[in-house]
Amino acid sequence: MSPDAVAARRDEDALWSTTDAVLRKVGAAAPGPPRHPARKAAAHGVRTGQADGAVPAAGPEPGAGGGTVVPPPRRAAGRWPVDLADPAPHLEQAVGRALASLPPGRGPQAGATGTADTANMANMTNPADTASRSSMVRGWDAEQAAVLTESADRMHRIWPPMLAELREGVRQIALLHGPSIDGFTDFTTHGAVFVNASRLTTGRNGLPGWVRLADALVHEGTHTRCNAAALGTPFLVPGPGPAPTMLTPLRPDPRPLTGLFQQTVVLARQVVLYRLLHEETPAADLPQRAMTARRVQLLGRARQGAATLSRYSASLTPAGEAVRAEVDELLAREGPPTGAHTGPPWGRG
Repeated sequence: MSPDAVAARRDEDALWSTTDAVLRKVGAAAPGPPRHPARKAAAHGVRTGQADGAVPAAGPEPGAGGGTVVPPPRRAAGRWPVDLADPAPHLEQAVGRALASLPPGRGPQAGATGTADTANMANMTNPADTASRSSMVRGWDAEQAAVLTESADRMHRIWPPMLAELREGVRQIALLHGPSIDGFTDFTTHGAVFVNASRLTTGRNGLPGWVRLADALVHEGTHTRCNAAALGTPFLVPGPGPAPTMLTPLRPDPRPLTGLFQQTVVLARQVVLYRLLHEETPAADLPQRAMTARRVQLLGRARQGAATLSRYSASLTPAGEAVRAEVDELLAREGPPTGAHTGPPWGRG
């Protein structure tokens, strides 16, 4: 539950060791970027029979064996040397799966891509919009990179363990343009997080872009952390037959228990982020009413998720129960929520 870069590194080591073993087994270990989300996508294709297993190669020319080209990494300035992703096939395919997973009436129908259950769709920006329901990856500009630099530098000051953990698991940040999706992760492209570019700008409530980006990165980075950790330490007891679904704080459609579990952890960490922002950031730097409103919103959702999760405690492993108890303890320390819960549970942050 608490950010832990050492444990994150251990889990990432295990995940990427397994990924490379899959590629080696079919002779697909061509030169390519280590621990790159496109490499994970190639391994997934090998395991599901949806690709020939060619490993993406970095650089301007096609890689050995005809692998998909991955643009050279673009490094952010500041304290987080993360790849600012340009459009690439593995990212575009992930966006397609995310769009296909949107609930009926709120975007493309769940379709034949078959991996929507591995995606953690965070928030739909405007689910009632009947106009364009599209999102696409576009490259970063200098102004957007500067927002990320500020967000990382500020997070280093207010919550260094969180930034340290993000550095272990998040390899690429892809910017989404379009109204359909606010952000998501997809285990098929583990290590990539997708954030709507609008989150890097000042919100209607006055929160600056660096705060809104930090919020999004804690959210998506925690999904990444949960996915890696669950490979070696399952949090849910496997059961026969289809997994039950339930209403969750962040989606309007019923989700499986793993979705509820991850959402609850994500929300608890976001609550911590806003408490630290309030405690560590000069009052003149941020609109205090907007910060309070966002924290109240997150706290209400986190408590909703924790209460629902407690009703399914028999389906949690000892590790899962330990996380649930830690979330309960954290939320109890946060004090009672004050103020109204605003907006639908899947609304923009």
